[in-house]
Amino acid sequence: MGRMGIKEIMEIKEIKFLHVCAVVTVLTGVFFGLPVLAEENPVDMSEKDAKAVSRGVWGGDMQSGAGNFQGNCVPCHGFEGKGDGPLAESFEVKPRNLTDKSIIGKRTDEFLFNLIKKGGKSAGLSENMPDWGTSFSDTEIQNLVTYIRKDLCKCEFKGGN
Repeated sequence: MGRMGIKEIMEIKEIKFLHVCAVVTVLTGVFFGLPVLAEENPVDMSEKDAKAVSRGVWGGDMQSGAGNFQGNCVPCHGFEGKGDGPLAESFEVKPRNLTDKSIIGKRTDEFLFNLIKKGGKSAGLSENMPDWGTSFSDTEIQNLVTYIRKDLCKCEFKGGN
């Protein structure tokens, strides 16, 4: 079997991914006490420990960086942005661990913005990272950059390559 691009992998993994999403949705609802299948009010996420996922994921709409990350980036980058999403094992080059301060801290916001907007190939990185410029507005991409910085990496640009 030859190398497959992201579209072929997505088609092959679609059913598996939908099952994973359903399980993740139910389990996170149970774990965090969110009203996935019940009519209860969600618990205050600020009471969870530092490892809990940002409340923005659950409260943010699809305009927010958290909402867009949850809806579009989790399949490759994983729920916590560690590059371990359900599709990650399908790629020769693994998705970037967005929590790695030693890498993300060396990237400017402009670099991250352009990488999301134009895709990995435009920056000499993996072509598996699609360009999201036709899917997201510039504001939505900036919100994704902010979410990556503040909630996943918890880092700022420190200089470097």
